[in-house]
Amino acid sequence: MGYKLVILNPAQKELSEAYEYYAKISTTVLQSFDDQLEQIYQDLEINPFYQFRYKNLRAVPFQSFPYLLFFSINEQEKIVYIYSIFNTHQSPKKYPNS
Repeated sequence: MGYKLVILNPAQKELSEAYEYYAKISTTVLQSFDDQLEQIYQDLEINPFYQFRYKNLRAVPFQSFPYLLFFSINEQEKIVYIYSIFNTHQSPKKYPNS
């Protein structure tokens, strides 16, 4: 059985902002962003054990977009909590709190 993903409200907000931004650029760019996000989700459902990146949060980078997806794992319940879809062009001082 794979891991369940729970996208927390701050990550939902950041994701909405990213979608709005890329939708203004082009549908092709938006589709590429969405495809990469879906691949990350699929990877996390199978094996979420990426390196720790900030405090007790793990992170996985997007392949060709300036984003990190920050998350934590509840191994007993097999749940991945997604805290942030962080634009790396922002200051690291804005990293999410877990």
